[in-house]
Amino acid sequence: MQDLLGSTAVLLAACSLAAVVTAMLKLPALLGYLAVGAALGPSSAAWIVPGPALNFLSELGVALLLFMVGLEFSLGHFWLTRKTVLVAGILQMAAIAAPLALVLKAIGLEPSAAAMLGAAAAMSSTALVSRQLADQGELTTRHGRSAIAVLVFQDLASVPLLALAAIWARGESSSFGGVVLEVSGVLLLFGVSAIVSRHLLHKMLVWVARLGHEEAFVLVSLCVVAAAAAAAHAMGVSAALGAFLAGMVLGESDVRHHMEEHLKPFRDVLSGLFFVTIGLQLDLAQLWAAPIAVLAWLLALVPIKMGLNVLALRATRLSALDAWRTGIVLGHGGEFALLLLGMVLQQRLIDAAVVQPMLVALVLSMALAPVFIRHQDWLASRLSRSGSVVPSPQAEEGEVAAQAKALRDHVIVCGAGELGLVLSRTLELAGIAHLLLESDDEQAALGWAAGVPAVYGDASRPDTLKAAGLSRARLVVITFANPQSASRIARVVHQHRPALPVVVVCWHEREVLGLKGLPNVHVYKAAVAPALGLAEQVMRLGGIPVAVASGALASMRQTTTV
Repeated sequence: MQDLLGSTAVLLAACSLAAVVTAMLKLPALLGYLAVGAALGPSSAAWIVPGPALNFLSELGVALLLFMVGLEFSLGHFWLTRKTVLVAGILQMAAIAAPLALVLKAIGLEPSAAAMLGAAAAMSSTALVSRQLADQGELTTRHGRSAIAVLVFQDLASVPLLALAAIWARGESSSFGGVVLEVSGVLLLFGVSAIVSRHLLHKMLVWVARLGHEEAFVLVSLCVVAAAAAAAHAMGVSAALGAFLAGMVLGESDVRHHMEEHLKPFRDVLSGLFFVTIGLQLDLAQLWAAPIAVLAWLLALVPIKMGLNVLALRATRLSALDAWRTGIVLGHGGEFALLLLGMVLQQRLIDAAVVQPMLVALVLSMALAPVFIRHQDWLASRLSRSGSVVPSPQAEEGEVAAQAKALRDHVIVCGAGELGLVLSRTLELAGIAHLLLESDDEQAALGWAAGVPAVYGDASRPDTLKAAGLSRARLVVITFANPQSASRIARVVHQHRPALPVVVVCWHEREVLGLKGLPNVHVYKAAVAPALGLAEQVMRLGGIPVAVASGALASMRQTTTV
C-alpha cells in the first residue's frame, strides 16, 4: 500500500507539473504526459513501473476518450459532408499508408504489420489540429474545413485498425476476411445499440438529468461507458470501440452537451494516464541507439507526409495554396497512432525494435506540429509559389457580404449563443440594424431558424469582419467566452477603424488584463449582470425611490465596464 501511495503521489505531482508547463508554453497536454511517462518509466528513472492497476485505468481512459469522440461525432453533419469527408479522407489515407506499407514490406515486415504501421503513420491529431486552428481563427477556412474532414475520416478509419489489433491480440489470423468479420460484429453491435437505446437509454438519461442530481448523472453516464465497453469485450471486439459506438448513439440525444460537460474532467485525467503509460513504454535511448531509424520515421511523418498530403488534396480540386496549407496542418502523428502503437507494444504484436523508433518520432512530430501549424500560411505561400497571388475569398466571406450588403450604421454581434441571441432580439425591438457572426455552423443555423440575422462566419478573421461591413458599422460586440479570439477581433477593429467602439463580454477577471490597453474597448463583466438585475428587483420591491435606485445601478454599471 505504501509503495502504491508513493507511486501515485509521484505520478500526480509529475502530471500536474507537466500540465502547468504545457499550458504556459501553449502546447498540447498530452506531450507533457508522454514526457512524464518517458522520464519516470523503466528506461529512465524507473520510479513508475507499469502494472495491472495503471493499465486498467489507462484502458478506462481510452474508453472515455473514444466515447467523447463518438459523442462529438454528428451522424447528421457527417451525412451532409459525406462526399468531402470520404473523398478527402480516403485519398489522404491511401496516399500516406500505401507507400509506407510497401516500403516497410520491402524491408522485411509482414504485410499485416506493414499495413498497420503505414495506416498509423497516416493519422494526425484531431485535438491538436482543432485547438490550434481555433486559436488562429482558421477552423472555417478552406484549409481548416479540409483538415477537419480528413480527421473525421481518420477517426472512422480507426475502427478497422482497432479491430485488426484486437484480432492479433487474440492470436487469430489477420486476414482481410477476419478484419471484415470483426468490423461487421462492431457494426452489428452499433445497430442493436442504436435501436435499443433510442427509446430506453435516451429516456433514462433525460430522466436522470431532470432530477437535478449531478452526482447521479455522472455515475449513470460512467456506467453507460463501462457497460458499452464491457458488452463489446464480451462480444470479442475492442472495448474502446464499444465506448466509441455508445458515444455515437448518444451524440444525437438531448443530453449530449450535459454528458460532455460532466465527463470531460474524467476523460482528461484518465486519458492523461493513458498517455503516461505510452510514455512508460517510450525508449528514449532509441535517439542514440537507432538515430537513423528515428530520423527516417520523422522525415516520413513530417516533410514526406506533408508532400503526400498535398498530392492527395490536390486531387480533391483544392488550390495549390490551400492544399499546402492543409498538408502542413496534417503533417504530424496523432493520438490514434499512439493508441495503436501502445496496443502493439503491450501485446508484443510487432518487434519493439521496429515500433520504438516510430513511437519516438511520433512524439517528436507532435511536438513540432504547433510550430508548423502556426506558420503554415507563410510556408504554404512559398512552397506553392503563390506568394504574390491574392488568395480567392473564402466561401463564408461571400455569404457574410451578401447578408451585410444593405446594412449601414449597424452593429456587428460576434457570437450567436444565448447571450448573442438575447442581444439580437433586443436590438431588433429597438429597430437597430445588426448582424450576428457565428463560427459554429449548427449554432448559426439555429439562430437563423429562430428569426435572428445569424450567418456562418468566424469573426476573428479580418476578411470576415470586413465582409460584415466593418467599414460601415457603428459598434462591434463580442459575446463569447474566448479571450484569445476576443483580443484578435478587438485588434483587427483597432487596426482598420481605431475610433470604432468595441464591447467585450468577459466571464473572468484575468480576461480583462489583455484588453485594457486597447483604445475604445469596453469590457463588460457578464458575471455581474445577474447581480445588477437582482439588485434592481430588490430595490423596486423594497420601496426604494426610483431616483436612488437608478443612481446606485448607474454607479455599479460604471464599475463593471473598463
